[in-house]
Amino acid sequence: MNIQQTLVIVKPDGLVKGLVGLILRGIQKHNLSVINSFKTKLSRDWVKKLYAGEEKEVYFEEIVQWVSSAPVLLLKVQGKDAVNTVKQNIVGRYPNGIRGQHSENWIKNVAHAPDSIKSAERELKLAEPIFKKREKVDAQRFNNKLVFALTGMSECGKSTVGKYLDFCGVPRLKIVRLFERIRDKWSPEEELYQFTAKEENRDPYALWDAFILELLFEMKTKKAAMVSIESLYGGGLGPYLKQKMTEHFCIVYVDIPLEIRLQRQIQREGLSTIEEAKTALLPRDEVKTASGIPQLKLIADEVIDNSGTLEDLYRLVDEMVAKHSSIVTKIANPIAKS
Repeated sequence: MNIQQTLVIVKPDGLVKGLVGLILRGIQKHNLSVINSFKTKLSRDWVKKLYAGEEKEVYFEEIVQWVSSAPVLLLKVQGKDAVNTVKQNIVGRYPNGIRGQHSENWIKNVAHAPDSIKSAERELKLAEPIFKKREKVDAQRFNNKLVFALTGMSECGKSTVGKYLDFCGVPRLKIVRLFERIRDKWSPEEELYQFTAKEENRDPYALWDAFILELLFEMKTKKAAMVSIESLYGGGLGPYLKQKMTEHFCIVYVDIPLEIRLQRQIQREGLSTIEEAKTALLPRDEVKTASGIPQLKLIADEVIDNSGTLEDLYRLVDEMVAKHSSIVTKIANPIAKS
């Protein structure tokens, strides 16, 4: 299999037009993956190096000015035949592809991608110090912090895990509340689901970067080095947070067989039959499955078996925190029962 890496630069007009989501969906559609990303303002000197060899072209000065005039998004993309797939089928050669649909002219043509393996290697080498800078900045932002992201199917016990962590001194945050605060700043009149769906369609990275800022602000406000966030939904948010926060972000999938969940539903709700429990539980499972929750189990840092007793669950949570809490160097005995 010919696995390659290539570079995509979403230009200033691509960001303004909200085309990041479209580009990311194209990458996913072609079974490619983004393995690094950084939104930054490029220097003129860097852009001149990007377009080295085109100095005598009439458009050279104009394109250098445009690409360095405002922030751009750099994406390192990996996958089978990534160079040609991105150039031909995703970004496109003007006037085809996304460029053909959204470009204003040869300069404002929304995105850039190298057209050969040799060019891709050169441009990725040029971009590597920028990605290294991003990693260094993120390492400083998340230093001495740890986030447990709780997820799982309906009635799996993730709220029980969150409440237990909170009891043990690890504050429990609700993901929906953090997104509500972003909505209140960006578009206060809009319904939350419509707001998040629209922003994830336009530029999910901008929305998720805002989510990180709210998360860090909340941790600072609570003076907490460790928190849990609940409930992590499927799709790109979890992988993106993992890419940005690395070992400081722990995806925790609370797992429990359907049969046990149904039995507990009967006991909790005072139901009479399994069919009643299925009527209550299965439609919610369908929604979670459609949103990609089961796929999070495949990338989870921890899968907690909640098919035993409550004491078993608490013991597993204690072990999980002890395993990961070395990230938080300033905290001793992070789980201390009263």
